[in-house]
Parts: sequence; structure tokens; C-alpha cells
Amino acid sequence: MPSYLVKVRKKMDIFAQRRVRNVLTGNYGSVFKGRSLDFDDLREYNYGDDIKDIDWKATARSRTIMIRRYIAIRKHNILLVADNGNTMATLAPSGESKQEVATFCAGVMAYVAQHHGDYVGMIYGNRGENKRYMQKEDVAYIENFLDKYAKSVKLNASESDLNSLLTYVTKTYRERSFMIIISDAEGVSQIDTELVRKLHARHEIMFIVVEDSPLTNDLLTNYDTVDIDGKMRLSRFFRQNKKIAEAEQEYREAQRIGIRKTLRRMGIVCCFVDSTNHAIPRIVSMLEEQKHVRK
Repeated sequence: MPSYLVKVRKKMDIFAQRRVRNVLTGNYGSVFKGRSLDFDDLREYNYGDDIKDIDWKATARSRTIMIRRYIAIRKHNILLVADNGNTMATLAPSGESKQEVATFCAGVMAYVAQHHGDYVGMIYGNRGENKRYMQKEDVAYIENFLDKYAKSVKLNASESDLNSLLTYVTKTYRERSFMIIISDAEGVSQIDTELVRKLHARHEIMFIVVEDSPLTNDLLTNYDTVDIDGKMRLSRFFRQNKKIAEAEQEYREAQRIGIRKTLRRMGIVCCFVDSTNHAIPRIVSMLEEQKHVRK
């Protein structure tokens, strides 16, 4: 089994927009009080408080029993939500399969979370069966489900249906978490915005969009290509037409703008990734944008 996490060697932070009200967070701010090294304030002792928290010096000064309160250090619950429909088995602009790029992006996010001691889980699926892995800290467990996801993406798999996958997530995953949704541009452009709003009301969400290889990709100059169903062959002569290349470029740029606008209106950030080589800087930029986005 290949190691996905060891490919990622960069420190990054996941910034949550909202202060959490239950088990979500880590070094990210909490509205709860608990045990940690981060002192918050003092308050009067109440029946049932732990006597270990009594501040004897403050008690002597005020002549009232005072206890220390600390900011609770808790962990993020990270959930990777990945599309494994047959379109994810096609090519990215780099010549890699979109599955390779998607798995690497999932590995980047898992590495970031694991680096901070957060819990990481995964749900992937399409119109067929959905597979769920609960959040854990174990590196071998994370490597295992990343490998299972990579192997699940096949050309003969069911068609991609991101709405079906997000509906499954909405119905089965109630605990508040930080979700990173990974799909391709066609999948994300067809999302049900009301479904995403419902999901975003409970969870923090980011999108990673894996780009499609253009028909006029220079890497494919010497090859004939076929569509996802294998029913339409696109000749080299057809794909070398400059007008077709310009029209396709305009279409893909309009698609990116449309996706960004749709998600931005909901206060959700995204990034577009065309290769494993560009994945880390694109994700870093998205995480920086996450710090400043307004809901």
C-alpha cells in the first residue's frame, strides 16, 4: 500500500470560522472551559469544583476561595467527503488521473489534521454504495482508507452524483465537523445549493475541485482520445483546432467563475487543483482565504 501522508511535507493550519459549542476544535478557540495550559480567568469556588484548580494566592488576597479556569483544548473532527464516480478516473490537465490528484489532496488535508492531532475520517461514494470511515487519529487507519478510496475509482464504476453523496452525509452525519468536499468541476457545478446550505448550517465546509484535462491538452497531441463512455472518439485533427481550443478555455474559465460565485455566496471557499505538483500551494491559498471569508 503506498504511503499518501509521507508525500506531504508542509505545515499548514485549518482555521475554523466559528467558535465551537461542542467537541470541535483544537488549538482553534473554544467557548468551553476545561483543562489545558492556557489560563483564562478566575472565579469563585462552587460546590463540585475540583480542588486542584484552587488558586491559593488569589484566595488569600480576596479571602474568598477562587479557582482557575482554563481554555479547553479540544480537537477538530475532520471529514473528507470524496466523489468516486467514474469521471474521477479520467485525466487531469497534468496527465495524471483525477483520482490521483483527489487522493493526494485528501492526503494533504489528512496530514494537516494529523499534524495537529485532530481526528480524521472519510466518506466516499457516487450513485452506488457509499463507504464511511469514522474519525480516528491513527496514521495507519488514515492511510488505509485513502488507499481504499484510490482503488474504488474505476472507469466502470457508477456515474458521479455529488448531490447523492451530500444527501447521504446530511442524513448520516450529525456531529458537527470540518468537511472537505472533493470532486471535479462538473460535479460541483451541478450541486444543489439548498442541500449545501443545509449542510453548511451545521458544519464548516471547503471544496477542492479537481480540474479536467482539456481536449486540446498538449500531452495528448499524439493520441486519439475517447469520452468517458468510450462511444465517441476525438481525433487529433479535431482537437488541434485553435477555435475549439479557445472555446473550451472560455467555457472552463466561466465554469470556474460560476463555481466560485455560487460557493462564495454561501461563505464557502474552494480551490481548483490541476495536478499533484500544484496541490499544496493551491490548498495553502484556500486555507489562508478561509481565515478571512465572511459567512
